[in-house]
Amino acid sequence: MNPSAVYTNQATNTEKTFCVDNVKIEELTSNGITTGPSPYLLESTNGTYNDTDQPSPLNLNTSMGILRGLVTKLQDDINVYLTERIKSSGADDIVIDDGDDEEDKSSEV
Repeated sequence: MNPSAVYTNQATNTEKTFCVDNVKIEELTSNGITTGPSPYLLESTNGTYNDTDQPSPLNLNTSMGILRGLVTKLQDDINVYLTERIKSSGADDIVIDDGDDEEDKSSEV
């Protein structure tokens, strides 16, 4: 039994099933199409970002290696689908938070 996932959105009555049943083992990879630095990160570093967190190669001679490749493919399919939904909804112009959650503590009593 291969991994699968179901996306549901009750507000829009949307349901999408993702499965990897027809994927050929020799096409599996740990370096998916949505793996690695985001376009935002590449742009903000003028393309100089060095991805030091790259996944190790798959060992397709083991069941765990195959599962890892299938999950990577499943994750790619889900990421691509959700990105397309965001773009089609017009929400792709969302401002990216800089991640700085520190507040000015000097005003606290």
